[in-house]
Amino acid sequence: MLKIKLCLMISSCLVLTYQQDIVQGSLDIPSQVSNVSGENLNLLPSEFLQQNANATKAVAHAKRRAHIWFAMPRTANNDTNDYLECGSSADDFPPFFTPKQTLQGAIIVHIVICIYCFCLIAIVCDQYFIPCVEQICKTLDLSEDVAAATFMAIATSAPELFVNVIGTFVTQSDIGIGTIVGSSMFNTIGVASIGGLAAPVPIKIAWWPVTRDVILYICAVVFLVLISWDGHIFWYEALTMFTGYFVYFFVMVMNERISNIVHNLVNRIRNRKNEKKALATSESSSSTVTSCYLDEPMSKYVESRASDLENQIIDSKEEYNIYKFPKSGRWYRAFFIFTWPIRFLAYYTIPDCRKHPKLFPITFIMCIIWIGANSYLVSWMVTIVGITFGIPDAVLGLTFLAVGGCLPESFSIAILSRKGEGRMGVSNALGANTLNILLSLGLPWFIKTVLPGPYEDSFVNIQSGSLEYTILGLIGVAITLYISLLFTKFHLSRASGAITLACYFGFLALAIVADMVFFK
Repeated sequence: MLKIKLCLMISSCLVLTYQQDIVQGSLDIPSQVSNVSGENLNLLPSEFLQQNANATKAVAHAKRRAHIWFAMPRTANNDTNDYLECGSSADDFPPFFTPKQTLQGAIIVHIVICIYCFCLIAIVCDQYFIPCVEQICKTLDLSEDVAAATFMAIATSAPELFVNVIGTFVTQSDIGIGTIVGSSMFNTIGVASIGGLAAPVPIKIAWWPVTRDVILYICAVVFLVLISWDGHIFWYEALTMFTGYFVYFFVMVMNERISNIVHNLVNRIRNRKNEKKALATSESSSSTVTSCYLDEPMSKYVESRASDLENQIIDSKEEYNIYKFPKSGRWYRAFFIFTWPIRFLAYYTIPDCRKHPKLFPITFIMCIIWIGANSYLVSWMVTIVGITFGIPDAVLGLTFLAVGGCLPESFSIAILSRKGEGRMGVSNALGANTLNILLSLGLPWFIKTVLPGPYEDSFVNIQSGSLEYTILGLIGVAITLYISLLFTKFHLSRASGAITLACYFGFLALAIVADMVFFK
């Protein structure tokens, strides 16, 4: 009886091999026969044939293709790995020190290099990249809204974009999405808190730009939650996210018309309320009430990013000299000495388009090279630090990489708030967050899922189990910021800055605890 079972099993394996040859295009009878284990000998012939039939269906189902006409053919040799998994990034970088040397104190070198890289990003973006983008907008005669939605947004989102490119294509980890999620959290309430704490007097913030950017940002976050909830990002989801960038671009171009419609609607609602109050009161009191509730001129509210961009352009036109030692500020002088080597390298490798406006294409290319190389170095050093201390990739992105990528925005809003000119700082930060989600995540994910091949199950896998909930928490962060500004009548002050800073640390602690404890 045992011999009969064995003969039936071998014959069924031959049938299975022929069926798989239709799908795979190769015959490998010995390998299929060798897959017969001792456990299968206890099965009845009918049960064994049914099991092999189910296996054949599973193989055929796994090889179904959703052809994309513009996708490249898949070249992977391992057919069992049909998705692009974001695994650990421990072995994706060359060893800088041995593990023993790292534990004995060489980790300090990695931390110092990380700090230096953060300073390099801030210097290159503030002194070269942003002035170059402003020169491009001036040369191409772009409007202020178009410039803010394209080149200026790309300039402020460049660090996060490059870090996600490194995390998606090199390390294949969650460090990129963690960085962008952490940057969004810091930009939403962290940058606002810095602006409030640095303001000597309360700063009036226009309500429409903040409302507009909060709505667009929440829409982008909701879409990111929907596509990442199952932990898989497919090509059509990434393409839809990247397409959302152009929708944001269109909204920014139509900003003036949309703001006029919104303000007219608000004025009508207020006028109706005033008319009802006028009917219930005397003529004198009604006139007083009407005068109190009349809306301010629309020109004061219809503010675009142009006002702050002009202020930044005026400040950026000041001559930048690395040999001029600052006279005031002990900490600023110490920072100048600490960062002088990288200032020296950037000064002689990147043309200053403020002095040489015609060289802005070279300046733009060199800034891209510097930011790309620096982002790779940051990902390398932070990965080693995370491996040494056992910190997950997503937590690293939420903390160190996020704050480092937001240094240009933090420095700029602090300086503008001290001058009383940072009214649009919060709105600019929210706009950068929206572009970080739509552009910095959507574009690398789409390229990554298309390049391996046109398979239906080719996707980017998000490893962190808590990252979806952290992304969902970004909606709460945006609502918290808007409510805090609403209660202060859209004034940015030290009190509101302290409240938003406490909220930032609270959300950050919840995100870290969720990733390291509940979803470990």
